[in-house]
Amino acid sequence: MPTQNELRRRIDLEFAAGWEVTVAVRRSDVIGFVALKPREGVLDQLFVRPALVGGGIGKALLAHAMAAMPKGFTLFTASSNAKARIFYEKAGLIPMRDDAHPRTGHPVTYYGWKVV
Repeated sequence: MPTQNELRRRIDLEFAAGWEVTVAVRRSDVIGFVALKPREGVLDQLFVRPALVGGGIGKALLAHAMAAMPKGFTLFTASSNAKARIFYEKAGLIPMRDDAHPRTGHPVTYYGWKVV
């Protein structure tokens, strides 16, 4: 688990590299976010507060990503994350390949939306 300072450095680097972040807020509480790398065609992060999963927040954030990157994008999720995989597949994303996480080495599955 990264320290708070390590996480801050990583976030700063991601923004410098072109991250575009949209935050979902309810009554001034952050309830989710999506981080995109539009120049690379990558949905890099999608997070919904766990207690609110299934309430449409993730679907709205994914729709935002689709609108922001209409030519398509890729993403990856933990291969063991069955809920995320079902969510992406129901939304029309196609599993492309299994691989290792670029930083941790854990198994991940890559998905594509409108990717040739």
